[in-house]
Amino acid sequence: MDDEYVKQLVAARLRSLPPNVGFSVGTHGNFTRDQIIDNVLNGTPIGKEFARMELKMLVETPKLAGRLGGKKVSPY
Repeated sequence: MDDEYVKQLVAARLRSLPPNVGFSVGTHGNFTRDQIIDNVLNGTPIGKEFARMELKMLVETPKLAGRLGGKKVSPY
């Protein structure tokens, strides 16, 4: 995945959240949803860190569901 794709993916996922959601990003402080989106799209260190966390969550979620006994659901 290229950086621009990752930025757009993370920004789209963030936009699906209510605008009043806040985030605490390590020692960087607290941010609103829109501040995080701006940081991600501008490629700031905070935005890059958030994008890394988001990608890790996307990759690890299926593994976690399997460990918790998640069942595959048929679409039919």
